[in-house]
Amino acid sequence: MYCKVRVADSSLAPALGAKDMKELPVRANCFDASALVKVFSDEEASEIIREFFNNHAPTRYTTAFCFYEALSVLKVKWLYRKEIDENTYRESAFRLTAWYARTLTSTKDIDFYDPNVFHRVRALAEKYVIDLSDAFQIESVKSGYFAHFVDESSTLLVTADKRLSEVAREEGIKVWYFLTDPIPN
Repeated sequence: MYCKVRVADSSLAPALGAKDMKELPVRANCFDASALVKVFSDEEASEIIREFFNNHAPTRYTTAFCFYEALSVLKVKWLYRKEIDENTYRESAFRLTAWYARTLTSTKDIDFYDPNVFHRVRALAEKYVIDLSDAFQIESVKSGYFAHFVDESSTLLVTADKRLSEVAREEGIKVWYFLTDPIPN
């Protein structure tokens, strides 16, 4: 059954990231580092992902790996590629960190230090020749806090990483590769 939530109180809409009376699917939306960087800094497709992040994804989270990876990408954009100035870097990193700190209070991720988890992650990384960070992301969606959601309510992995989107789909994960795919319902 497709579940939706209705936001009737306009004072709740900003907290949920939704507009007044907007019907949204009840599902978790897991943002990888490529998506987070585009949400919190100005890049190609930032408008698309920000619109989704702010107005269509009431339950948003990321993994610790993706949070730190996004911070590293922002640092590279500032210090090495000179794509953003120091002020933009600090503002983007601050907003990302503030958002991530809020999500930590409501979500619990898989235990990245558990030998069984690492074994599954390593097997994924070797099977598909992907990096461990992407494999942890897939494992988090498959067996993490929101893994019990099914069908239309199953977690949506949001990414601008084409290879990650392909592997995640191969693993049965619902994915939005927002650089080319239409916005999901």
